[in-house]
Amino acid sequence: MEDIDDKKVIVIEIKESLDKLVLAFGRPFKRVGKSTVKMSKDEYEGLILEKHKEKLYFDSHICKGATLKDIEEKKVKEFLEQRAIKLKVEIPTVSIKDALVKTIKAVKLVDGKLKPTNAGILFFGKAPQDFIPQSEVKVARFKGTTMTEFIDSAILKGTFYEILRDIEMFFWKNTRLASKIVEFKRVEIPEYPFEAIREAVVNAMAHRDYFRTGATVSILIFDDRIEVQSPGGLLPYLDIKNLEGVHETRNTLICDIFHQTKDMEKYGTGIGKMKRWMRKHDLREPVLSTKSDFFKVTFYGPGEKILDLVPSIPKEKTTDLSHLNERQIRCLKMIYNKGKIFTNKSYREMFNITDRTALRDLNQLVSENLVKREGFKKTARYGKP
Repeated sequence: MEDIDDKKVIVIEIKESLDKLVLAFGRPFKRVGKSTVKMSKDEYEGLILEKHKEKLYFDSHICKGATLKDIEEKKVKEFLEQRAIKLKVEIPTVSIKDALVKTIKAVKLVDGKLKPTNAGILFFGKAPQDFIPQSEVKVARFKGTTMTEFIDSAILKGTFYEILRDIEMFFWKNTRLASKIVEFKRVEIPEYPFEAIREAVVNAMAHRDYFRTGATVSILIFDDRIEVQSPGGLLPYLDIKNLEGVHETRNTLICDIFHQTKDMEKYGTGIGKMKRWMRKHDLREPVLSTKSDFFKVTFYGPGEKILDLVPSIPKEKTTDLSHLNERQIRCLKMIYNKGKIFTNKSYREMFNITDRTALRDLNQLVSENLVKREGFKKTARYGKP
């Protein structure tokens, strides 16, 4: 309280805020002299970047407690071989140390000593989760469409490439693979295009917020969908409605290493590729969403209409049936496309043939693993393997 011109005046002193990101009614403002003016978009984004600079580059920080002994040379060699194949270049003729420093840039010189970065440990560490436990990935298969009852689950550990390998194994174990006879060929139809799921997982591992130590990337498989969730949500200046074609990340070094094996592109094409793969598989485009500071990609499956999918099937997923007779082809179509089960008697009656001919036809289908036989002689039943 002060006396000014014979009046009692309350004086309030407000110290300058250390936080320069001041919002009013959801808009950024700044002081210019005695005036308050709206901040430009570029200036606001620049301040955000500056404020969060340390958080944006977790992957390039030196991994606390790790030394070069925690890097497995075999994994580095395998990476360099894959890099050479994917980029169509020669394998570097330098030492593993030089490759880590100069080619991969996963190791830095600090106070005269080479030390692995967080990215170096995540890609080439002997036990990455000993240093970065939040880098594990949780996978689960639930019964039905809610997170009520587990059918299968796992916590995956290891390097990024090892985790991706294990995710693929879990995916094929816990999703359906239907078979259908199309134009005299048996066609295998996966429930989802794995390429799209893998793209979402790679993006989740590359772009997540690793400063959130209590959260992990998770892949949840339900009867009707697959959800890929990553902690951290979107960077503050990105719009979920306009992500396609945008390449911004918290972890530039992780992305760069993935680029070297072509597991990621440098042009923000991932979302577009996921959409194309899903459309090509006759499924709806993935749905992108954010909730509770998590970013989620949801892939909706075909449900019970899996046999209605007409994807572009690669040759390796087809079996040539042109050597079979017309009866056998019709039999397979009914077994695979209609779920019919034959006996020797029903097969004879349908095609008006002898017992010996029916047995010869069916035995051939069994020997080629095209049908499965249960029971013996007259009680034998023939159905889908």
